[in-house]
Amino acid sequence: MAAPLITLQLGSFANWVGAHLWNLQDEAIAQSAQPDWAGLSAAVDHTVLCAWSEDRHGGVRYCPRSVVVDLSGALGGVSFSPDAGHAADPAAGGGGAWGGAVEVHSLRPAAAKGRYRRELEAAAAAADGGDARALAAAAAALEAAALSLHEEEAAQPKFWTDYLQVDLRAAATLTLPGAWQGLSAWDGWAPAEESSSSRDTAEAAVEQVRRWAEQCDKLQGLQVLADDTGGWGAFSLGVVQELREQFPSHALVYWALREQQPPPSTGGGDGRRAARRLLSEAVSMSEVTQLASLYVPLTAPGGAGGAFQRAALLAAGIDCATLPLRCTGADTPAGAAVGSTDLHSLHHLLSGQAPNLAALALQLPAGLVPDAAAGGGGGGSGGAGTGGGSSEALSLDGSRAQLLTAGVELAPERCLAESLTLRGAAARAGGLASVCQARQALDAQLLQRQRQVSGRPCVAHSCVTPVPVALPLSFPSGLAGGGVARSVARSAGVLPVPLLSRPGAGPVPAPGALSRLTATSSFERVLSAAARSLGAAGPGRGCVEEWGYGAGDAAELRERLLQLAGRYAGDDCDDEA
Repeated sequence: MAAPLITLQLGSFANWVGAHLWNLQDEAIAQSAQPDWAGLSAAVDHTVLCAWSEDRHGGVRYCPRSVVVDLSGALGGVSFSPDAGHAADPAAGGGGAWGGAVEVHSLRPAAAKGRYRRELEAAAAAADGGDARALAAAAAALEAAALSLHEEEAAQPKFWTDYLQVDLRAAATLTLPGAWQGLSAWDGWAPAEESSSSRDTAEAAVEQVRRWAEQCDKLQGLQVLADDTGGWGAFSLGVVQELREQFPSHALVYWALREQQPPPSTGGGDGRRAARRLLSEAVSMSEVTQLASLYVPLTAPGGAGGAFQRAALLAAGIDCATLPLRCTGADTPAGAAVGSTDLHSLHHLLSGQAPNLAALALQLPAGLVPDAAAGGGGGGSGGAGTGGGSSEALSLDGSRAQLLTAGVELAPERCLAESLTLRGAAARAGGLASVCQARQALDAQLLQRQRQVSGRPCVAHSCVTPVPVALPLSFPSGLAGGGVARSVARSAGVLPVPLLSRPGAGPVPAPGALSRLTATSSFERVLSAAARSLGAAGPGRGCVEEWGYGAGDAAELRERLLQLAGRYAGDDCDDEA
């Protein structure tokens, strides 16, 4: 059994990503009870990310092992307090000695729950009631609500809780007092450090991490999903500094999440905001890389849609890239997963030849395992159900992958080390590819890539598991490679691809995915550009001084970035010194 991980979500966009991440875990757990998925479910240990307990019916109930921090008002109409549904209504009277009228004044009306969240709760109530007709009606209403998320612009979630499918631990769900969603200026590095409530909340977050850790016999490490720009960057830095004091020997991966921004204008307010954002990223990279075992900056590519869609894409990438940390050696009808690892080994792989920065790319769905790699398995029944709706062969050329780290390249000659995860690959001959077939196909691609470059080879770790991506109803349909296959043909001797329910589509094959977590020498350009923004003659000097960094401090930040860039510039794999 793999050791547990504790997840921290620090910031508004981090929680949009985190909500999708937990929905993916929740759907995978739920699907494990379905016939098509039951044989594969043993390949993944869900207790790595989730704690479990028994519910009142004796069933297993999972809860994210997470600590969540956001601005006040960012939870929308959802409260995770167990007493939230039973609080007394002061307007109703009758609770105390006063028998007269009561008038309630509120600063702002309470946010209503989103339609999808309301239907989720109604479906859960129907399941508890046991009435088959009511349950079917609730399921239909939930699917309609999910379909509106994807097709109706007006139905796009206003809060991340509007589509969150799980209940979070109340004590570990924190908000910043006095800093309100949509009202507070939070676009500079300084506000969080200047606020005593921020410091108190950071200490409370670390205390919740300690409480989670006390429940674990052995802790694998920590992963931090953080908005690393603006006030959240400073807040997250303070939390990571405290975590390093409390957990000095544990691996910590820092997912630096950045919302897609419009191109900076030539001047005015938009240009100043863009400049402050770039400075925040530079300060974060300089500060946090000293503390984190692995630093992975993520930005959804252009055209990914709004915050709801962008967050889903990043969550799918994180989910796939961290799957090796949750894999087991249990046998399945498609074979046992290979390449499981732990966070400590993963960070040593990626930072062994380079600084502790990594880029992420995701291919969803993954390409098909070619017939040659399948060794004729599947009986050559062309046209059988293949997951993911892709007819292209598995490839590492990057033409169909989404690069989720801005400013870098994953060209073979720039790759220093890499962790690849191939999950739920489908065979071109039809059905689900076995682990052996998928591994042969992936190894062939790695060998072909290595032949394209001379010099030192890229150190590659690969994990292959037969478990596809369990997309929840709320996952944006357009992100699964432009659609999922609509027809499923079953053939004798072919292991079928597990099915999913998708809004407006009925049961469809679950897609496979391929992720690449890569240490690339092209980070040299990113680091050099960040260092230039902090230069003495740069326009950002006055801004960082406003954030509390004096001339000497700014020079130290810049020097760290140049030292990191220098480690790439002298590498044999980098042609651009």
